[in-house]
Amino acid sequence: MLSLIIVVAAFNIISALIMVVMEKQSEVAILKTLGMKDRDIVVVFIAQGSLSGLVGAAIGGVLGVLIASYINEIMAIFGVSLLGNGLALPVVVNPFQVAMILGLAVVLSVLATLFPAFKAASVHPAEALRYE
Repeated sequence: MLSLIIVVAAFNIISALIMVVMEKQSEVAILKTLGMKDRDIVVVFIAQGSLSGLVGAAIGGVLGVLIASYINEIMAIFGVSLLGNGLALPVVVNPFQVAMILGLAVVLSVLATLFPAFKAASVHPAEALRYE
């Protein structure tokens, strides 16, 4: 289930970066006419997507661990009792599993940036600036 959420997040990064590439085609074309290499454009878009994935993984990891650690107290505040009065959900947060999930999320977000980055680098300046 968690891997499905991470895959959906990766597709979200892909779609967001493709939209950025479409919106920034004229800027990319101008940079290319000024001499920026395709490799540099790829690096810019990979850095943008990787930063987005890193921030998302960090915020999600911190919130996930906090909510998992205090789920019984949170449920008590809202008056929810799944197991009956006096019983609590057993919570075990394994740091190795958390680190593996966060690492996989960051790696997947970096991989998700590759297609939009290479798409941005393949912009032809003359065609992109034709109707501007």
